[in-house]
Amino acid sequence: ALPIYASLNTTRIDPLSQRNLGIFKDFLHNQRKGCFSPIKVVHDEKIGFSVEALAAIPRHTLIAEYVGEVITTERSGETSSDSLMMLLDTGNPKTSLIIDPTRAGNFARFLSGINNRCCASRRKANVRTRRFVMDGKCRVALFTSKKIEAGDKLNYDYNAGVEGKTVEEWANTGFYDTSNFY
Repeated sequence: ALPIYASLNTTRIDPLSQRNLGIFKDFLHNQRKGCFSPIKVVHDEKIGFSVEALAAIPRHTLIAEYVGEVITTERSGETSSDSLMMLLDTGNPKTSLIIDPTRAGNFARFLSGINNRCCASRRKANVRTRRFVMDGKCRVALFTSKKIEAGDKLNYDYNAGVEGKTVEEWANTGFYDTSNFY
């Protein structure tokens, strides 16, 4: 599926270095040629879909771009997706943007979430996100934050950057309480 991007005033998002922008462009080129990260999507009756490494993946390896339809957080109630990604939080649900991977997503939507209220659970996070601008469009890259071994589940904090908000504030911005995540 092709990603749908946000065209917006991106002055609030830090740019990537030219080197990292080149790495991201090479990553996209490799994907178009059929070269993908060594991962697989697996299904478990108890937890649903998740993503596992097929081989060791070094720290700071770009593994995916989080893609989907860009919508306002105001419209987040129209989707049944449990994999919404904050793209831009303006503090206003009419202008804050999220990525909904329901119709145009990829495997990144199946990475496991962690309980961001629990230090032990936060240590499970082995993937991080980076928002950046390329060609006037805001994008989200996912990269490993530590070495991952074959068979390891890929985990990250769905609500990174939304720490300190109450459950009600999370709900108003299109996100949810992760305290029940493992």
